[in-house]
Amino acid sequence: MLHNFAGNIEMYGILDAIASGPIEALTSENSTMVGVGMSMEGIEQNPIVYDLMSEMAFQHKKVDVKAWIELYIARRYGRSSPLIRDAWNILYHTVYNCTDEAYEKNRDVIVAFPDVNPSLISSPLEMYPHYGKPTSRRAILREKKNAYEQPHLWYSTSEVIKALELFIASGKELSASNTYGYDLVDLTRQSLAKYANELFLKIIDAYKFKDVDKVTSLSQKFLDLVEDMDTLLACHDGFLLGPWLESAKQLAQNEEEEKQFEWNARTQITMWFDNTEEEASLLRDYGNKYWSGLLRDYYGPRAAVYFKILIESVENGEDFRLHKWRREWIKLTNNWQSSRKLFQVKSSGNAVSISRSLYNKYLRSES
Repeated sequence: MLHNFAGNIEMYGILDAIASGPIEALTSENSTMVGVGMSMEGIEQNPIVYDLMSEMAFQHKKVDVKAWIELYIARRYGRSSPLIRDAWNILYHTVYNCTDEAYEKNRDVIVAFPDVNPSLISSPLEMYPHYGKPTSRRAILREKKNAYEQPHLWYSTSEVIKALELFIASGKELSASNTYGYDLVDLTRQSLAKYANELFLKIIDAYKFKDVDKVTSLSQKFLDLVEDMDTLLACHDGFLLGPWLESAKQLAQNEEEEKQFEWNARTQITMWFDNTEEEASLLRDYGNKYWSGLLRDYYGPRAAVYFKILIESVENGEDFRLHKWRREWIKLTNNWQSSRKLFQVKSSGNAVSISRSLYNKYLRSES
């Protein structure tokens, strides 16, 4: 099983295939199968996927995923409840039921901001004519081709928001569980990330209609959302930038190595260093992460540069200054890579209350 590229953080999986594929391979005619393995580029995301796949080495028949998830909940949180079981049943049939066979690489707008002229980005109705409903990404790509790499959407966003409602409602019973906290933050992040993708397209739509007031207000809403998501991610140790940088520095034998190792760590998660002043690396955002610190200190400021130039182009009645955008965001990236700023290494904030607050602020009307 490959499953993940570069440790990107995205709720994604095909549990039915995991629960049946190894058994089908083992029992197929002339099978030479001797075991199962995993070869993901990054881990520390989607624990349910790796938990189930690890178990398949010891299974002799296909697994009933629904029944397995009910046991998984009790193991993971120390207890279960009707609300959390209903939530996981939704997740099983949505985010963990990706059957469109599309290449999975997280290209959410926040963490993989489009490096293209806005005129090349389709409007919301063109890009997501069935937004909120499960849609084949391949079908979308056949309908519309442009330079904007569309984020992968294979499930009903409204259904996943319902799962989030149930997760939040389970907080009174499960908030003492660290793993519940991780899953709650991750699910809230997932829901807000898809909301941000849609919000970005509304900004582009307003730009095409030359509505400077709407571009300005929606852009600010997007930037506020990035800040709010950073606060959310700070609620759990599993979503912090600080430990990544500190672990790199701890490998150093001297100050010069420490600077180099930190630069390496910062570069790996932003843009690999083969850019020019006006041409970004082809491997920009390959190792993108939803980590507290990274959103507030890098992804947010980068988006702000784009929106600033977008607003200027509408106000001045001129084309989007693509080369200016590229010069500014590439410089911002290179400066961030060389920075020595420190970030928190311990979580802070109440995941349940912050998730509830952000659900009410951004998602309540979407469900």
